[in-house]
Amino acid sequence: MKGKNSLLTASVVYLILGLVLIFFPGLTTGIFCTAVGVLLLVYGGITIASFFVHQGSSRSFSFQAELILGVISAIVGVFFLARPSIILSILPTILGLYILIDGLVNLKRGLDMRAFGYAGWTATLVLSIISLVLGAVILWNPFATQLLLVRVIGAAFLYQGGSDLWAILTLNKLSKDE
Repeated sequence: MKGKNSLLTASVVYLILGLVLIFFPGLTTGIFCTAVGVLLLVYGGITIASFFVHQGSSRSFSFQAELILGVISAIVGVFFLARPSIILSILPTILGLYILIDGLVNLKRGLDMRAFGYAGWTATLVLSIISLVLGAVILWNPFATQLLLVRVIGAAFLYQGGSDLWAILTLNKLSKDE
């Protein structure tokens, strides 16, 4: 039951994220870069300060590696805050990969449904193929503007949430029928 609830929650989050990205693309991308930048900067600052506060402690490799991670996090945080346009040009690739991977997971669900003998498995298969195509389009054709791309990503998330929700509810019905 816990797994089903987390999948339902993820589907609803996809739907909400999709709507926000479609209707508020500029605001969303600015908030994203600022929030991630601040979080990385704070994490980096805390990690760096912790290294110097515990200066007398053992200087193991992992402790020094944390300092390096803190410095890198702080630098990346400043980069997120100072150059959001560069970050936003990378973001579609990351999200496209994510949607592509999620489409592969849905493809596996469809094949599992076929293995269970569910007659409606082809719909899940078609939905997963559409997810794969959307992910591929985002990866290989980043469009002319970032706002349009953010809206397309929002539409993909909206679709992904709906198709995941449909697959989960269908699998739930199938398991109740058995």
